[in-house]
Amino acid sequence: MNLTPRALLATGTCLLVLATTLTGCPRFEDPPERPDPTDPNQANQVDPSLRCPVELAFPEAQDASLVTVAGAFNDWDITADEMTRSGGAWRTELELAPGHYPFKFVIDGSYEGDPPPFVYTHWSGDVENRNLIVENCSRPGLTIDDLQISPTGLVEGTILFERSLEDAPINPESLQITLGSHTVTPDISGDQITFSHQLSDHGKYSLRVRARDEDNRPTRQNPLWIPLWHEEEQFHWFDSTMYLIFTDRFRTAGQSPLGPIDGVPSIANYKGGNFGGITEAIDEGYFDDLGINLLWLNPINENTNLAQPGSFDDNVYTAYHGYWTVDPLSAETRFGDTERSGDEALHEMIQAAHDRGIRVMVDLVLNHVHQEHIYCQNYPNWCQITCVCGDFGCGWDERTRDCQFAPYLPNLNYRNHDIVERVVEDALALIEKFDIDAIRIDAAKHMEHVIMRTLRLRLNELEAQGASPFYVIGETFTGEDGRDEIMAYVADWELHSQFDFPLLYPIRRVFGHGASFQELETGLNLSEAAYGETYPWHSPFVGNHDIPRFVTEFVGNGEGPFGSTPDLMAQGPQSTITEQWIIDRVSMAHAFLYTIPGIPLLYYGDEIGLAGDHDPDNRRRMQWDLNANQQALLSRLQDLGQARRALPALRYGDRQEVWIDPDFYVYVRDDGPGRRAVIALNKAEEPRSEGVLLPSAWGGSATLTDHLSSTVIQASDGEVTISLDPWTYAIFDVQE
Repeated sequence: MNLTPRALLATGTCLLVLATTLTGCPRFEDPPERPDPTDPNQANQVDPSLRCPVELAFPEAQDASLVTVAGAFNDWDITADEMTRSGGAWRTELELAPGHYPFKFVIDGSYEGDPPPFVYTHWSGDVENRNLIVENCSRPGLTIDDLQISPTGLVEGTILFERSLEDAPINPESLQITLGSHTVTPDISGDQITFSHQLSDHGKYSLRVRARDEDNRPTRQNPLWIPLWHEEEQFHWFDSTMYLIFTDRFRTAGQSPLGPIDGVPSIANYKGGNFGGITEAIDEGYFDDLGINLLWLNPINENTNLAQPGSFDDNVYTAYHGYWTVDPLSAETRFGDTERSGDEALHEMIQAAHDRGIRVMVDLVLNHVHQEHIYCQNYPNWCQITCVCGDFGCGWDERTRDCQFAPYLPNLNYRNHDIVERVVEDALALIEKFDIDAIRIDAAKHMEHVIMRTLRLRLNELEAQGASPFYVIGETFTGEDGRDEIMAYVADWELHSQFDFPLLYPIRRVFGHGASFQELETGLNLSEAAYGETYPWHSPFVGNHDIPRFVTEFVGNGEGPFGSTPDLMAQGPQSTITEQWIIDRVSMAHAFLYTIPGIPLLYYGDEIGLAGDHDPDNRRRMQWDLNANQQALLSRLQDLGQARRALPALRYGDRQEVWIDPDFYVYVRDDGPGRRAVIALNKAEEPRSEGVLLPSAWGGSATLTDHLSSTVIQASDGEVTISLDPWTYAIFDVQE
């Protein structure tokens, strides 16, 4: 028989060779099957007497006299399964029924400690163990051996067919390979499948492979799914400029299928925004003009239709925000329209984005569900009822992992391995169903690491088979001293990065309240030191959906979450700019975001200076009929987005401060000759002109062209004079 491992995890402390392959997810075109991944008999129709071979290897403990393995498969008997030295590791072979088994290695009679963080783990009671995954060997499998896409769009691949325990070969007539809407004709030689296909159009494509053996057994992956991007220029996530959309509050296309809920204040009720509205904005080039190529959607899943009290007041809210989910695989009905379901409208929206090279990130709510969620209905013990965060004896920091956000939002206890497996399978199914490119993990610090690690490791497996890279960013709401807490969840096997909350506070103080630029430089240096190599992956921001709008915060005219905070930018005549001071501060704050390392975030409405106090006032309806104030700010943000898109130095270059005082700030981004930029900011109330020394490595002379104004200045003997009017900034492209 031919067994090819799903995962060969060379971890430094453990090498697991598992006879399994990555389980495929349902296609969008077909209603997704929902087998319970925690029940192998249900998932793969397993014969209860089936036993599958699996090898365990442990390259550590070379000086030990005896290494054994103990786990749920042998009742944790530390003497039952001895390992032998072979090929530089301790090894043993087992035959087990398909399933997931917690286990540990036992070294000279003593259990090893905590498992390394970069392997699959499995809680058993209050102990986190390694996880041994044994797939159903009575069914064949598929593994990508090689997959390449050339700059010209030639896709070439080799797929290995893994025979089942019965050793039946592939049925050639059953083999189906599609690449997007194209059918691909493969060549079969024994258990090896090869194919090639020439793509003509740029965009995103899904490779899907289905097969059966001669005994009519389908592969465990049905289908094998690998997402691929074909683009004119190779994309890296550092190229992203992110835009956060609250779907219900952004824009409406067609007629909403459902209206507001009776008895709920308008500010906390549904406004009718939908996926079709976002599609319209995509097709009109709204995001292209802003330089946006990564759309972050608030949670897309179906939510409850109940109105519920808030956590901090006596007001009643709807689930317009998306964080009260009831179904892990269905899109919100209200985000469709009378002509299209939520699923159909979301699929069309993402396709429209992909057609323009825009990636789509969705908000995954994994910490909690609404009490109406299908998990709670089907598995009541999965929905953990504890105490409400913030109540006496249940502080947000005191009970971070188990307090619940509201009485109707039970937590998911990820020390229950069944929950981990079901949630991960459903998350992967959602990603495939809608062809999602990236995920934002809500409330990361409130969950056990195992859920985020397991999901990231599964995505890593897809990438190892040739999938275009995914991006996983988390939200850990911290204070200014929270960088260590943020980094507790960032690693190659967990989150790529997080939103840089600690940097948020000095950004708002400096651009909104007159603090010194030295505060920003200090904050940047702290972030760079704390985040290390992951620093460019993190996301700096000046506004999001959980804090008052930047304009309202620095103007200081907020009237509370349910008040009537004035929108100063929306006031005034259509043709006259009356709020230049707001335009200057908001645009300069974003000029800073767009020119420092990281993936900058623009919160919908901040590009027109939308007002708003705390939630829900900070989630107002987007305005599209703009006056001169709003249009002036929008134009500035468009210019900044285009500058970031045009200058690679702003996305990749190392940063160095070359001039700083309380109101005048100059720093450079250096990615090598021809990819250098100088950024200058003047927030003084008078013009400034300063002689600035450029890095010595740049040589004595250079021509600096402001990408925003086309102003050209010349460096001489390594020095350049930069002159800026009050509250203006420049982004210079440097040519030596």
